[in-house]
Amino acid sequence: MRIRIVAALPRAGFMAIGLSFVAAPSMAQPGGDARETLAPLTIEDSALVPAIAGETEVSNRLNLAPKELPATVETLSSETMQRRGLGTFTEAARTLPGVTGGNIPGSPASLSMRGFPRGNVNYLFDGMRAADSELVIRDFDTFNFERIEILKGPASVLHGDGGLAGTVNLVTKKPSLEGNSAEGLASVGRFNTLRAGIGGNRVLSDRVAVRADLSHRRSDGFIDDNDSRTTQLTTGVLFEATDRLSLSASYDYFRDNYAATYYGAPLVARSAARDPSNIVSAPGDLVLDKAERDTNYNPRNALMESDSHWLRTRLAYTLSDQWEFINELSYYSADRNWVETDSYTFNPATGLLDRSTGRIAHDQDFVSERAYTHFDGELAGHRNRFTLGGEYKHSNFATPRRFGSATSVTVANPDRGRVPDDTPANFSTRVNYDSQVDTVGVFAENALNLTDDFIVVAGARYEHIDLDRRIDDLVANTRTRFGRSFDPVSWRVGAVYELSASDQVYAQFNHAVSPVGSLLLSNTARAEFDLSEGDAIEIGMRNRFWDDRATLTTSLYQIKQNDILTQDPANPQQTRQGGSLQSRGVELDLGLALTERWQVDANLAVLDAEYATLVDRSGRNLSGNTPVNVPERVANLSSYYTLAQLPFTLGADAQHAGDFYTDQANTIRVDGHTVFGAWVSMPLNMAGAEGTLTLRGRNLTDEFYGDWSGYSSSQIYIGAPRRAELAWTGAF
Repeated sequence: MRIRIVAALPRAGFMAIGLSFVAAPSMAQPGGDARETLAPLTIEDSALVPAIAGETEVSNRLNLAPKELPATVETLSSETMQRRGLGTFTEAARTLPGVTGGNIPGSPASLSMRGFPRGNVNYLFDGMRAADSELVIRDFDTFNFERIEILKGPASVLHGDGGLAGTVNLVTKKPSLEGNSAEGLASVGRFNTLRAGIGGNRVLSDRVAVRADLSHRRSDGFIDDNDSRTTQLTTGVLFEATDRLSLSASYDYFRDNYAATYYGAPLVARSAARDPSNIVSAPGDLVLDKAERDTNYNPRNALMESDSHWLRTRLAYTLSDQWEFINELSYYSADRNWVETDSYTFNPATGLLDRSTGRIAHDQDFVSERAYTHFDGELAGHRNRFTLGGEYKHSNFATPRRFGSATSVTVANPDRGRVPDDTPANFSTRVNYDSQVDTVGVFAENALNLTDDFIVVAGARYEHIDLDRRIDDLVANTRTRFGRSFDPVSWRVGAVYELSASDQVYAQFNHAVSPVGSLLLSNTARAEFDLSEGDAIEIGMRNRFWDDRATLTTSLYQIKQNDILTQDPANPQQTRQGGSLQSRGVELDLGLALTERWQVDANLAVLDAEYATLVDRSGRNLSGNTPVNVPERVANLSSYYTLAQLPFTLGADAQHAGDFYTDQANTIRVDGHTVFGAWVSMPLNMAGAEGTLTLRGRNLTDEFYGDWSGYSSSQIYIGAPRRAELAWTGAF
């Protein structure tokens, strides 16, 4: 791939940056949709305008416009996700600059960005976050969401501990007083994949509106016996009680069920493979066997299922022309269940795969209360926006965990057996965990316009976190209780300078905190550790040029996390804090209207991520190694063209991810890959509904590639093979 950077001096006398990608097979489907309006087009104009005209919930509570933010925020609208065929959260997120991800059954829809592996991203729903939010996230269907927002870099000031790499906010479709509407979706595809959705908004009076959206997805999947079912219901009611008082409430239900969950393909000896591939470099000449691309090694009765309920309310009261009060209350409850064999290790002595087995359940609930005031007025003759608030969160989490050994199986045609019943004879480890986390936080933010073109933004947050944990070992017949308190302080400062109406430069510095592991899953060994701390610096530029037909966002960043867990070099069996992870990189996001009928979007992320300090249990110095599941090159390209004489739109996309490692020692490397797709769409109105019919092909070259790695470094998730789908979307 060659990259050509072009600098130009438009009429306003400022510098704009143009980017063209040459030899683009290594590029793929683009990301951010939050751009300024381009010149009027005759095709799907809504895809080129910003997903939102005002503030983003994930990035600030100061009601700053996107161009006033001293940070990189990517947004995908519902319309964009439908047009690009992005049916799941993971598919959608991976089109954004520098974002990669995978569906590890224990943590579906885990994302990696800016050089930090999974566990370093926070997840929000309508701006509300749970403690250890990675436990909450699922690979949701995108139909129920108005947009997906991703704030790059740390956001502890806004949302509390964690999220050094970034924060994702899933915004559900909301009721509106602007009028009635109804939307629908139906699609069929390979592997008996069916997807359907219906929803709409209803105005009951000039002050009350309601909305409901229901979606369902089922698929046999390309892995043997890996049937999946997901159902989502999102609802909302809006009551504009007075001109000053607005009340809203939402209730969401999410269910997913996966039979014989896929935990990746195991690496096996080349001599044991019927069709060995060369996409993995590993010690002992271990390979991925292409002949076992669709083989499942999980027992026949294995499953993963989740049911969750989420109730959220919001009150907004305008106190005066300058002051507003907001109160947000949220309650979440979920039950999750795993019956599984999640580890398959090739045994060279027997030629078999040795397996472990387990039964795990989650019973989780939390309540969150947040209240804050917002001021928008003047300070010493300058516009000033200010927010002051407090937050309380209480989480309960119970998880019985059973682990044991399962029978070994052959690589080909395995007799998968069944996960045994939960008895002491079948599971040698039988432990029950109960956790409570209480968090009290206060926060403040301020945005001051020093001039009409220059804004300085600053914020700080203090939290008091109490952890109470109980562990009942049913085998040893012991009970252990421990607790820990933390008092972290986070802060950030940034600035935006508007060079012209079309161009801004921005910079920010963040100081953030993050647990060294899951607070809700803490053990006695980790209870003694403090929170890790991270610092990040970012500079960027947002440009519109070529008569507003092109937009470009460029960002450069550096993040360093200190006090991660490492081993003591003098005693490698002793775990201590003192490790560090750092990354630096550049991200570019380009939108280009080449003609009135031809749109091109592209993004590129290049980074250098490494452990600055890390020692493993063997005493090896891993400093300089790359984190797990972090490709250092990620690119996306998407383009579509509407024919002048025929009612057809033709589109194509490509997605590239570079090499990545599956272990911290960097001994197992998975080759990078490029996947291509194409589609053709046409207007199709049915039963009074105006809609679009789309035929879409994915992975057109039927590429065999490693997509992600899971809990075991020797198990790699294989990307889905070539497939096609036919979909209709429309409005009633």
